[in-house]
Amino acid sequence: MVSGVDHVAIAARDSRALTRWYCDTLGLRILFDNGKEAPTYLVGGDMGGVVEIMPDNGEKRAVHQPLDPGIRHIAFRVGDFDSVYSRLEELHREGTVLGLMPPAPAAGGGQVAFFHDPEGNLIQIVSRDKELF
Repeated sequence: MVSGVDHVAIAARDSRALTRWYCDTLGLRILFDNGKEAPTYLVGGDMGGVVEIMPDNGEKRAVHQPLDPGIRHIAFRVGDFDSVYSRLEELHREGTVLGLMPPAPAAGGGQVAFFHDPEGNLIQIVSRDKELF
């Protein structure tokens, strides 16, 4: 059976720029670069988890609301929620992080906060009071 989630994927208008944003803003690092002109990257952090950022097909982006059916956000685990949120507030004032929402309780315990990346994908940071498994 399945032993875990390998990765999530984002089809990006500009995969190079979006990858740079994830690395610069969230501290992720490039784990794989396919070397193509319209590159595909695998990025990840210290706690595991991988995001594939690949070129999109050029079609118009569908508009979704946070509770529409389907996958709606990517959650990144953080160790020190308050310091990460403070940094996101700074970046929000600079216009690098879009739509930063106030912290809220996390399902299963801890805290979450939502914001959007430059291409409009909904992102969440989450800290946990205790491990879920």
